[in-house]
Amino acid sequence: MKMKLILTALLAALIPCAVSHAQVENDARKIVEKYGSAVVTVDIVVDAKMTYDGQTEKSERKHSTTATIIDPSGLAVTSLLQVSPDSYMDPNDKADGYSYSFVTKDCRITTADGDEIPADVVLRDKDLDLAFIRPKAKPDKPLAYLDMTNSSMPQLLDQIMVLTRLSQSANHSIAAKLERVEAIVTKPRTFFVIGDSLRQFGVPAFTMDGKCAGIVVVRYPTGHDEDSKYSFYISVLPCSTVMNVAQQAKDAKPQAQAPAPAEKPDKPVAKSNQKPPAAKKAH
Repeated sequence: MKMKLILTALLAALIPCAVSHAQVENDARKIVEKYGSAVVTVDIVVDAKMTYDGQTEKSERKHSTTATIIDPSGLAVTSLLQVSPDSYMDPNDKADGYSYSFVTKDCRITTADGDEIPADVVLRDKDLDLAFIRPKAKPDKPLAYLDMTNSSMPQLLDQIMVLTRLSQSANHSIAAKLERVEAIVTKPRTFFVIGDSLRQFGVPAFTMDGKCAGIVVVRYPTGHDEDSKYSFYISVLPCSTVMNVAQQAKDAKPQAQAPAPAEKPDKPVAKSNQKPPAAKKAH
């Protein structure tokens, strides 16, 4: 009898946990169904130029990344790192005679339906790790998009869901991943740290009530932060911050190249021991 009572108590404790997990999974699937089409693939072709010890090497490179359409006109946002890695060139490298640059030759948005839309990179923001991509011509019909005004601010340790797309070898299928808010940074601007296991940027994150928490980006410590144990943070930039910059992107002129990096500062910037995440290559 005593054993039966123990088993009954254990089952009673486990049932709510099982129900809770099932609810999270159900909520996540609803988010995928509602917003999956707003997450798109962007294919980029660049002319790359690398110089070292007076020798210059030029090549054409192709890669793909993931972006989020945030306006029915097709305006999309992604991580600047995935579009212009030269934006994060270490000033010390330039002083040592090493430099590299990328000039965008071609950019195309591939929608969830497989339609290819010629586009331009129209705005880059290094401080926020954001790049905005806009169709060259107005689409024949409004595109599926994520309404970032329907937003939410997650709390510490809240569960969030990230939407992304797989590579070409997996037919760019929609994918979802559950994460936790590990830290909330509020100064000089707010962002939510979600750990370092995710390697997909420029994609949306949602709270489990179906509201958008923001866009996943890479955040770098400032140059004087020499004691930092982290060379970068995988973070979620709040919707309000993204939308403020998006207003400028709607009318901005195309930018084929990132702005020139700053000159070497008086005080050397500490080089990181950890390499930044590489841009995803097309398969």
